[in-house]
Amino acid sequence: MTTTTTEKNARYTTQIGRAAHSARPGRESLRKRLGKLVVAVIEARDGNACVYCGATAESSGTHLHLDHLSPKSKGGLDTVTNLVLACRSCNCRRQDKSLLEWERVSKPLLSFSARKIRNHAKRVSA
Repeated sequence: MTTTTTEKNARYTTQIGRAAHSARPGRESLRKRLGKLVVAVIEARDGNACVYCGATAESSGTHLHLDHLSPKSKGGLDTVTNLVLACRSCNCRRQDKSLLEWERVSKPLLSFSARKIRNHAKRVSA
């Protein structure tokens, strides 16, 4: 099976298009935008574990995500006091719910206090 020049060009253009799309300003990962030092502060504060269920990167089998306590879609900022570590499962299930909504919805599965998590996030080690 041979591919024509047109097919190769189309594939190349698509790849360039994806790269250009991903390279737009503001598209880099949150970890890159914040920087290693800020992420290290959040990881140390949260004990390298999900604040909702306590899973670690090793126990969950994937890296931990930075989760906004106040979702960006509802005006949340990329600040240390608005970011916590969450496992992929908790972060995906929470979606853009507020912390109080997430606490109510997840009550049967998880036991955490929205107030305690919010206060915990305000503690920033220097």
